[in-house]
Amino acid sequence: MIRPRRRPSTLSRTRDQRRGTAAIAVVIMLVLLQMSVAGMVLSGGRDQDLSTRRMDTIRAFYAAEAGINMAVREMSKSTDYDADGTIGTISNDSNANNDPALGSARVFVTRAVSGSTITLTSRGRAGDSTRVITLTTK
Repeated sequence: MIRPRRRPSTLSRTRDQRRGTAAIAVVIMLVLLQMSVAGMVLSGGRDQDLSTRRMDTIRAFYAAEAGINMAVREMSKSTDYDADGTIGTISNDSNANNDPALGSARVFVTRAVSGSTITLTSRGRAGDSTRVITLTTK
């Protein structure tokens, strides 16, 4: 004999619905938590890139400043210390491999003479950053 199926009581259905609603709420909360963690990880990576760029910019600036100082020293002593063939220039031979390394930065200095005015232009490079310092003297 086949018995007809009993319908679950209203109390039983309400309890099952509450369990299903709680499970859905937990899944939604876990997804939100995962998204916030992923956002923090990505944000940390961007901050690290920014810090690296800032450090490269600072290194390039100080390399350019050191290049000017080296060129002024050559001019004041009338000696070509870096043996590039010109007093007052630093590694001005169009070969980036010969540029003096100052830590992780590189520098070269060019010299232009116009009458009694001498212009030194120093270019410091570090990573993707380049900084230029110009000194004009009479």
